[in-house]
Amino acid sequence: MSARTESRLRVASPALPSLAGLWDGLRRAWVAHRTRRQLMELDEHLLHDLGLSRADVHREAARAPWDLDPVQRGRGTA
Repeated sequence: MSARTESRLRVASPALPSLAGLWDGLRRAWVAHRTRRQLMELDEHLLHDLGLSRADVHREAARAPWDLDPVQRGRGTA
């Protein structure tokens, strides 16, 4: 393999996600999905303790599992 070919392979490699990275992303999405569903099961007293309204909980539960960015409460959904 020439130096030029090796150089091209090293540049192309970072663009491909690793299997471990894909697995981690899937795991994080599943955890987000599961915890958002559990949040829906909390009663009003516990939500109040957390400083959340039922509308906040519904907004959170409606998010896609892969949407993992924190929401800035009081400023919309992003």
